[in-house]
Amino acid sequence: MPTASLIAAVIAFVVSLIGTRVAMVLAERWRFRDVPGREAHKQHAAPVPYGGGLAMAFALALSITVAWWLDPHTVTSELLMIYAGAVVLLGVGHYDDRRPMRAWQKLVIQGGVAAVVVPYGDLQIDSLHAYPVLSYGLAWAWMVLITNAFNLLDHADGLSGSVTVVSAAVLLSGSLMAFDFPLAQLWLVLIATVLGFLAWNLPPARIYMGDAGSMMLGFLIAAGTLTVVFWPSGSGSGSQLAVLSPLVITAVPLFDTAVVIVRRLRSHRPILQGDRNHISHRLNRLGLSPRTALAVVVALQTALAVSVLQLRSGDWLTGAIVLVQDVAIVIAVILLETIRDPGHQR
Repeated sequence: MPTASLIAAVIAFVVSLIGTRVAMVLAERWRFRDVPGREAHKQHAAPVPYGGGLAMAFALALSITVAWWLDPHTVTSELLMIYAGAVVLLGVGHYDDRRPMRAWQKLVIQGGVAAVVVPYGDLQIDSLHAYPVLSYGLAWAWMVLITNAFNLLDHADGLSGSVTVVSAAVLLSGSLMAFDFPLAQLWLVLIATVLGFLAWNLPPARIYMGDAGSMMLGFLIAAGTLTVVFWPSGSGSGSQLAVLSPLVITAVPLFDTAVVIVRRLRSHRPILQGDRNHISHRLNRLGLSPRTALAVVVALQTALAVSVLQLRSGDWLTGAIVLVQDVAIVIAVILLETIRDPGHQR
């Protein structure tokens, strides 16, 4: 890794750590807080300040600026477009934290941002590059889906941030394996930034990232799964099953989103209406404490996400075995939740 990237990561962690603490103080002074009962999926009993997303964004922007100043080659035009999209969603999320928007309004804006960033940021499905309309169209849908999946995952202390760190760590590994140092710098700095925030967000959380943070992080991870190449086209190495890497890296947010939607449909409730059927809620009903539930989700995310590194260098048989193991893990979780969760019928 270039020295500029390492310096940027240190700056990101320190600024995020201190900046989040400052955000806590300012949010309390300005009464910018998440009040209990405001949203159905929240579980906190006392008001918790917002502002973590803004603190992370500041730390990320400052560290990347320093890295660019030290080595301009570490910031490309494509990355700048991705950063710009993340900033727009940060602003939308911040507005939503202050004055709640309707779910469909946020969805429309996310779709608009993705429609600009996907072509100008050169985000596409690599294996479908011969079919531009399909490649960019699916990439657009993926960006919107994952942005929302991480937004929905932000329903428990430390959850969205911890899953982001694991996902970014895998993307960092993939970037280094491909010798793509500008991308590697992004993931290294992002990991450092979120770790600084998590120091104040782990259960019991003293500050929340809000929609400002969760949409920004989801957007960056979504872009990362499309830009980090786990199966270089025409290289002749690795399993072709590596094309499924984006699905595996984001398996936990996608799994949680799918279960929530299925349960809402089965109980004839609106899909966009919040509830307490997310993964941490289900684990809590099984008797797990907030910290233990978080540890379980992080372990699940790690077990699934790191398996894509085997897909990159393995053959077809290795890839098939890895995917079978991943599916088996998810099925085991589904069976445990279905049998033991007293709320699975609701």
